[in-house]
Amino acid sequence: MSLPNVIRGRCAVVGESTAGKTALVQVFLSDGADYPKNYSMTFTVDLHQKQVRIPDTSESVELFIYDASGKSIYRDVLSNVLNPNLVIIVYDVTNEKSFQAVAEWHKFIKEAKKDKNTMPGVLMACKIDLTERRIISPKEGNDLANKLGFVYMECSAKENQNIDDAFFYLANEWHKMYSNGVNSTLNAA
Repeated sequence: MSLPNVIRGRCAVVGESTAGKTALVQVFLSDGADYPKNYSMTFTVDLHQKQVRIPDTSESVELFIYDASGKSIYRDVLSNVLNPNLVIIVYDVTNEKSFQAVAEWHKFIKEAKKDKNTMPGVLMACKIDLTERRIISPKEGNDLANKLGFVYMECSAKENQNIDDAFFYLANEWHKMYSNGVNSTLNAA
């Protein structure tokens, strides 16, 4: 099978409000040049696009990134808009509530997915630069990620630390799935 030069995938970024979703997305999109200094609440969903080159190939994955609001009042709308192939569930390492909500977000995203194909995911621990305020340990995050079948990662948007990791990992997983013909509807964006 000959692969196209660009493979498209829908990546949902979900989690509680103020967990760091929008900062994560904005720093990734700007290649680390733009860290939002003021909190700006996302209403429903913001859609962004960025291509990620796949190493040792001539292919790229074009990620359509859905930065979803963490407010529960938008869940009905989100469930109609989102149909992700890939997901990043974000929590704030200084906020127990955001960590406890991860399981609920995992359930929500699985229900929002219109097909039952495999969906690679990352559990992203944000705000690791706030070491003095941290209350969720890396072990707790990793244990939860394993339970969900996700990969665990940590980042700091403020310090531009490990921001690209989740997106690059998901793009590479998506490319592998497409290359192996795992899903029949992979290239639908």
